[in-house]
Amino acid sequence: MLRIAILLAVPACFQGIGPDLPDAGRATDSGPLGKVTTTPASAGAFTTWIDSTSASEWTNLDLATGREGDVTAWDLRFQRFHISTNGGVSGAAGVEIVPVPDLGFADVTSAPTAGWIADAPDGDDPNADPDYAFEQGVGWYDYNPTTHVVTPKPLVWVVRTRAGTAIKLELLAYYDEAGTAGWFTVHWGPL
Repeated sequence: MLRIAILLAVPACFQGIGPDLPDAGRATDSGPLGKVTTTPASAGAFTTWIDSTSASEWTNLDLATGREGDVTAWDLRFQRFHISTNGGVSGAAGVEIVPVPDLGFADVTSAPTAGWIADAPDGDDPNADPDYAFEQGVGWYDYNPTTHVVTPKPLVWVVRTRAGTAIKLELLAYYDEAGTAGWFTVHWGPL
């Protein structure tokens, strides 16, 4: 019910500020629709739910539309607990990210001038996966080996999209309401 109330309370000023969201791409009381569902949040920001439950297939996110992207029209992609950029070794679109520690979402008002990273070739670690940008440095999550629970770190990330614009985002959840892993909740908005 809260999601519907948010949709009804959103003023017309959201038009032109972010993605064009047809009703078919919005969440309902029963939860997300499809693999990517985006709804307006507050102050020009959006909430996106991403189904990344597959351990073998990627779910692409197009930040220009807030929808699932295709093989070329994507900025970020999600597979189980991996988040990949369409830049570096994973794509040719030049997408880069930078974590912004010690600031809340509302406090990030401009893109940093340094520290940008993209997906890199596999480094010295026990797997053969690329070093995904969101897993470099501090990484996007904490893992509890006792409970096997993944918790997003309270970080704001700035993403330089394939269109060259900057958005800020925070990863709010990795589980859906039933506790199923691989359901990202992402809060994001333009800078």
